Formats: sequence, C-alpha cells, structure tokens
Amino acid sequence: MTPMSRKDAHLDSRPTRVSFPIMEPKEDFLEMAVEARLAPNRSQAEDYGQLVELQSAIGRVSRLLLEGGSLEQALDTMEEALGNPIAVFGSRGGEWRSSCLRLPDASPSFAAVAAQVRRGGERASVSSFVGTDGGRRAYVHRIAKSGDPATAIALFEHNRPVTALDMLTLARLSAFVDLEMANIDAVREVEGKYLELFLQDWLSGKIVSELDWTMRAEVCGCEIKRPGWLYAAVIGWEEAGAGGDAPDGTLADLSRRLRSGRRLPGRELLSAVFGGDLVLILTGDDGEGRDLAEAAGEASLRELLEELRAELAMPAIRLFAGRPVAKPELLPASLSQAKRAKRVAEVCGLAGDVVSYDNLGVYALLYLIPGGEEREQFLRRYMVPLQQADRKGGGRLAETLEMFFRCNGNIKLTSEKLYAHYNTIVYRLDKIQSILGVSLDDPEDRLQLQLSLKLGQISPGSY
Repeated sequence: MTPMSRKDAHLDSRPTRVSFPIMEPKEDFLEMAVEARLAPNRSQAEDYGQLVELQSAIGRVSRLLLEGGSLEQALDTMEEALGNPIAVFGSRGGEWRSSCLRLPDASPSFAAVAAQVRRGGERASVSSFVGTDGGRRAYVHRIAKSGDPATAIALFEHNRPVTALDMLTLARLSAFVDLEMANIDAVREVEGKYLELFLQDWLSGKIVSELDWTMRAEVCGCEIKRPGWLYAAVIGWEEAGAGGDAPDGTLADLSRRLRSGRRLPGRELLSAVFGGDLVLILTGDDGEGRDLAEAAGEASLRELLEELRAELAMPAIRLFAGRPVAKPELLPASLSQAKRAKRVAEVCGLAGDVVSYDNLGVYALLYLIPGGEEREQFLRRYMVPLQQADRKGGGRLAETLEMFFRCNGNIKLTSEKLYAHYNTIVYRLDKIQSILGVSLDDPEDRLQLQLSLKLGQISPGSY
C-alpha cells in the first residue's frame, strides 16, 4: 500500500486508498461508549457516597449516646438516615421505637414484629425478614452479643425497600445498641432496688407526708410525677383455682414487665409484690373535670384491665380496686380497700372481672362485722342446723339453698345447675324450711338466710 499524500488524506478519498470501509460513528454510539466507560466509576462513587453517609450516621449516633442522649433519640437519628422507622427490642421486655413507630397507626405493625421477635425459637439467632400487616416486611437483626435471643434491631419497610447497605448499617449499629442496653439494664437494676424499697415502705404506710414522698420518689427515679389522684389495685388470678393466687415465682417477673410497659397518655402505673399480691399503683390527672369518685370508675378500670390482659397475655385475670385518694400518704388505705374487695369477692363468689370497693355493697358491711357472740349466735341460728343435717346425709342442703338464691328462686334453674331432679330440689327446700322454721316465700326470712350464707362465707371457720 502506497503512502498517502496530504491530498489523499481528504475524507472523500480515504475509502479508495485503504482496503476496508471507513464509517463515521454516530453520536448516540459515542455517548453509549462513554457511558459504559464511566458506569463503573459512577457506581463506585455512589457506593462510596452511601458508605460515607453510613459512617456519618453511625458517628452521629455514637456521639449522641456518649453525650448522654437517649436510645430513642439515637433511633430517630437512624430513621432520618435510613429513610425507614427502626425499633429495638431489649431484655426483660424493653422496647424502644423511632418517631414514626410511636404514632398510633404504627402499633399493629410494631406489635406483629414484636410478637415474632419475642417468640424466639429455632430461628432466634438468625437475622431475617418477618412479615407485618398490610403485606409489609421488617428486617430483624439479632444482637448476638447480648446473649438474649429476644434482643434485636428491626428496620421496617414503610417508605422504601431495605437494601444490603441497610443490613450492614444495622449490623454496625448493633454494637452501640448492645452497649447502651447494657447501660440501661445496669441503671434499671440499681434504680429498681431503690424503687422496690420505696414502694414497700409506701404501701406499708411508712411514708407519712407528701414532702417525704416527694424526696424519696426523686431519689429512686419513681415514674409517677406530681399525681392528681392515686389508687391501689390488686390483680386476681381466675385460673389459679379457688384461692385466686398466682405462683409466687412469677409475680416479680410480672411486676417488672408492667413497670417497663408503655401506658396510655395520662395514665401512669407502678407495680410491686406486696403481701403475696401483685399490687398496682395507678395515677391520673383530675384536671379534666372528673372528681375522685369517677377516677376509678368501672369504665376506667375495665379499660385498664383489657390493657393489662393484652400486655401480660393473661385473658383470665381480674382487677380489684380501692378508692382513689388525693395524697400519696393515703395510698395504704386504698390498698387495704383493694385487698378487702378481693377477699370479699372471692369468698362471696361475686361475679365480674372488675370489682371496686365502692361496688361491694352489703358485702362490705358484712365484712366489717366484728367476731363476737351476736355474730356466732346468728350463724348458729341459720347455718349450723343445715351443716349438721348435711353431715348426717341430709342432701347438700346448704349448697341447694345458696344456689336457689343465686338462681333468684327459680327451682327449675336450680335443678339444672346442681344436676338434680326438679322434685329433689323441691324436697330439699321443704326440708330446709322444716329444719329452720322459716318460709322461703317470706321476704324477711329470705333476707335472713341470704345474710347468714354470705356472713358464713366471709368467716368460714365460724360454723
């Protein structure tokens, strides 16, 4: 091939001087080629930028925690950086949420993830996605160093999908969360000892003035601040049998769970094991026009009971409440009333999931009757003869009479409740009238018999 002269180098003459075709590249092809060469660099730049953002976010979180910020403030910072709400599930039922998860409409999603995290099981040590309501997901990263399989960080896919970088962020963040939760547990353990001693002294009546209460409450970190009214309540356990007592080993754990739980706005709660009972100390603000009599009303107590049943996962518990008081030093009186309501309701067979002292009615009066000759004489007049007849094979007369009154004098219903023939119940009732010399058609005699039955149940050792 002969060398090309300057004249031959003209664009139009090049195809005739070389042995292959020459084509002008199109502009879009040039742009694609440039884009292909720049794409890896751009991807690396984006990854680098995300890593810088990750490092910056973790740095802000670490500085915030070192400066004394709360765990929820740190989660708010991470929510802003990751674009999705985030939550932490700690030991002993502790829970912390970022701002979006603290909204009421986020409760179903949070509850679904919390239930799966607390359930633990074989997958307790695995970080994975779990389903929430509405087809959404949450990425759960277990904190292995804590030693508790129910300790984890969860990132909720509310605004955008969780990426691999988000997963790496949670893994890096877990170290800070683990240290912060260890610090929280240590502080709670120390405060818990002082708080437990404070509550025991408070419930036993050793705190005699509001000034003393205020000083000790501040020292031990009591969560109740300047209450408007207070009242005590006792939890009863239907599934535990006739005595209604829960196993002693579980009461302390339940008390800690209730202290760490979240309450509705305006409702604060403390719990303690006192005298073999799980006692609740509740408070509220009476600035909404409610008087003290309405503060512990049945509607408010029933709302609290449903909240406690869901929190403890115990649908059969009952609640017994004393009267509300306006001063902290008067709380032991409210506790005494709550215990009395529990005792009277159990021995007298009072129905209802919520029993307040003010609703005991005549039972509260019977409970206050002191033991003496008049009381024993009243029981000997109406109860001892039936008891003696039952011992001789009289046919469950005392039980039949009590069921007869519970069924409002309906003989047919009484026979169904006792699984006895109708004529058998009629025979027993006739025998009761004959032994005691009374008439079940006389309202005065029926009142005497009902009072004797209830009084005998309150003091079973008297007959």
